Amino acid sequence: MKNMRTTKKDLVTAFRTQEILAAARSLLEQGGLDGLTMEGIAAAAGVAKGTLYLYFQSKEELIHELLSQVGENLVAALESLIDTPHPPEEKLRQVVTWLLGHLERERLLFPVFMHELWRERSEGPGRGSRLQDLDERINARLTSLFAEGIAQGRFIPANPRLLSFLLRGLVRAVGHYQMAEGREVAIKEASPVVLALLFSGLPPKSPVAVEVDTP
Repeated sequence: MKNMRTTKKDLVTAFRTQEILAAARSLLEQGGLDGLTMEGIAAAAGVAKGTLYLYFQSKEELIHELLSQVGENLVAALESLIDTPHPPEEKLRQVVTWLLGHLERERLLFPVFMHELWRERSEGPGRGSRLQDLDERINARLTSLFAEGIAQGRFIPANPRLLSFLLRGLVRAVGHYQMAEGREVAIKEASPVVLALLFSGLPPKSPVAVEVDTP
């Protein structure tokens, strides 16, 4: 049986990787993506530039790892919100609120994520599809939530995967609005609108009684 014991070298590598990613995120928040360089990241992380290249071969690879880490955290948060005994409506409200808050927290990485995701998709499946895998896992978790609500008669009887894509489309639209307008209050402004749109259309409507005149 293969020995899976974590070595001291593994721990040091993991710790150093997180330090580098944390330094990159700090610089990104200070100067944006254009000002992010390997030299600056190395200096902020307290390592030589040559050492940095032992962990990441390029700035693109480093950014890709940072995006993947953010995506993994998003999936974990969705799982913790969805795997609860709350009614589907309450779960959805919490999920939407969290997703919009996440969008605000990661406003600098949002356009980078969208660009890299579309680049991966244009290249097709295969090598370098980690972001696509993460995106599909997010869709799968949201789809399961909508399927639960539909099964309980709480949501309209629609394709739950379609509802997942529609929800993510709304959230991403808010992200593009935030980018275009450059407004710090964009998420606060959009949150009640998104929730109103969702909950005005998702609950099943009662059948409308039709009066028929009798002779």
